[in-house]
Amino acid sequence: MEAIPIDRQLGNAYQEKWESRSSVRTRPRKWIDFSQEGYFFPEEKQPLLLRQEIMGLGQRAKEKILLQSFLKYLNDIVSLETRLINSACYKLIDGHSGLHYNDDIKLGAYTVLIDEHYHVYVAQDMSLQLLSQFPELGRFDYPVSDAHYAVALIRQRMEAKYHDAFEVLAVCIFETTLVRELIEFFNSANVHPSIKYYVNDHMNDEARHYGFFYEILTDTWKRLPDDYQEAIGSHLADFIKQYLNVQSDKRFYADLLNRLLQDAKQSSAIVEDLYKGFEISPDIPMVKNVLSVLKKAGVLDNRHVKAGFQAMGWTL
Repeated sequence: MEAIPIDRQLGNAYQEKWESRSSVRTRPRKWIDFSQEGYFFPEEKQPLLLRQEIMGLGQRAKEKILLQSFLKYLNDIVSLETRLINSACYKLIDGHSGLHYNDDIKLGAYTVLIDEHYHVYVAQDMSLQLLSQFPELGRFDYPVSDAHYAVALIRQRMEAKYHDAFEVLAVCIFETTLVRELIEFFNSANVHPSIKYYVNDHMNDEARHYGFFYEILTDTWKRLPDDYQEAIGSHLADFIKQYLNVQSDKRFYADLLNRLLQDAKQSSAIVEDLYKGFEISPDIPMVKNVLSVLKKAGVLDNRHVKAGFQAMGWTL
């Protein structure tokens, strides 16, 4: 496959930003100050708290739900960043996938690997701090994320020769989706100051990753052979719908409620009722983000990509 030569000036600029701004080089350890007040997850962003029967369980139940929600958020970071993102970075570096990148891009991928391993370390460290402070929470068997499910599902639908290129593009989409939303998400009122600091610090790195992976997405897609664009592009619409799905959240919420209510059937019914009528559509802000990036990167111009969205009934 044709080598993908991204401009050297871009590579140098990204390296300089990493040297001066990356959290692993410039920030102290993330301690949670338990003497300060605040929830560990924004209450208005937790759909379970919309239900009167859940709020009727009292303040301690509410705090437990928000604590467990933040622990799942940390677990998702560990799961996504130790597997999918790191795997994609190694594909950028080693060239075994047939995607050949220049030395500056490989160096940029190494900085992302360092950042992501650091993010995993911080997420694990904070999880252990919380479990030590609140031992009654116990461990949780978290469901597989929708991101992992989406990648595995789409891989099964294409020949093995296209898998590595697809995974690189999938991670580019992951890394250009939610940066602004997550900053605003955790800046909500009543969120614990230590958590606000942690999330904003994390997003400092993710904002740089956004630029890096946007360039990878744009240049990789442009240089993919026609058969790769067809094989991958024809599945992108379904991949995005599966990736942005809420099945993992629904399973987690049902399990969490069951711990509180000791009634699996009632817990599942409450969650299903909360999401009744919900479906992934082009009107959802997260979907708009993804489509905007794909459009700017030139991916939506491809006829196979367009056909996939049209088959799904989406008008772009």
